Amino acid sequence: MSTKQITRNAVFLALIIIAGLVAIPIPGVPVPIVLQNMIIMTTGFFLGKKNGFITVLAFLFFVFIGMPFLSGGRGGAAIFIGPSGGYLLGYLLSPVIVGFLLEKIQKVNFLLLAIIYFIGSALLIDILGGFSLAFAGNISILSGMKASATFLPVDILKVLIAAFVSARLHKYSYSGEKNAR
Repeated sequence: MSTKQITRNAVFLALIIIAGLVAIPIPGVPVPIVLQNMIIMTTGFFLGKKNGFITVLAFLFFVFIGMPFLSGGRGGAAIFIGPSGGYLLGYLLSPVIVGFLLEKIQKVNFLLLAIIYFIGSALLIDILGGFSLAFAGNISILSGMKASATFLPVDILKVLIAAFVSARLHKYSYSGEKNAR
């Protein structure tokens, strides 16, 4: 891995950590609205599936060992088996799925990015999160999915923002990492 790639990974790791400072609690749901998933959905685009995966894995490793990088200053191994566990698994898979889907398209544009971010990140994370909400809360899977679905309107807004920013950076100032993927 080149110094340039390590630097890019480190910048995205820092962005993911900083995004954890923003958390909006939802009454009745033990997981808040966060901006971390918006940054994570872009890692597959900007870093590619391999480096995006490595970056998110590093983030989750730091959380696992107790670094307070999740919303509300949370960290530690127990988080992975609690209500947030499925969301965190989705974080890890998101750059791989987004990166894989982006490899299949020739021309990047806002609409394609929005669709890929929605399917490969927002929807994936919310579905896996619904399972962890169900198991950790000892409720039905349907109830867990309903609770997780409360995030969809905000996640769609995050998808649109991430797709807009990604498309603009790709078009105007970012050289792209198509070859690195």
